[in-house]
Amino acid sequence: MMRSPAKRLSLTALLALVVLISACSKDEPPAPAPQPVAPPAPAVAPRPAVEAPIAGEWETADAPAEESFLSREQINARHLLRTIHFDYDSAEIRGDQRATLQANADWLREHPDVRILVEGHCDERGTREYNLALGDQRAQAASAYLTSLGISASRIETISYGEENPVAMGEGEQFWSQNRRGEFVAVTSERGTT
Repeated sequence: MMRSPAKRLSLTALLALVVLISACSKDEPPAPAPQPVAPPAPAVAPRPAVEAPIAGEWETADAPAEESFLSREQINARHLLRTIHFDYDSAEIRGDQRATLQANADWLREHPDVRILVEGHCDERGTREYNLALGDQRAQAASAYLTSLGISASRIETISYGEENPVAMGEGEQFWSQNRRGEFVAVTSERGTT
């Protein structure tokens, strides 16, 4: 039986499609692209055993020695003991200065090897003699306040500089108020020098 050319063409196309599909299904899938190989991880050396600190060598076993011991120079340069201020012609500890004294006392309790010098200072008004006496009263008041907070009096010395060492130069309350002060200076430590 004779088929029409259109049927032959359809049949040929269908046959070609079947051959093509079967040929594609026999092909193996393409190989995946090679993945980069990571270099092997370096071997981690075990941590050396840490020896226990010698008693008194460190404040805590976790703190390195250089952090637990500070020389007087380091203490003073870092201003770890903060300055307090006084009202005009007064040696009374102001209410707003008590927190600073409390912080100084807390720090001193944490560093029992530190001895301090409390310096009393005044502004330029008044005679030299009067300001030396007032500076002494201020230093004594600050020292007494620290001892009331539990700091041993044997760790505290006092001195008055009167008006001799101003921190602010000029006239007027903005300068004078900065000069009416009590400063706390580390003078010795157990491992330091005087």
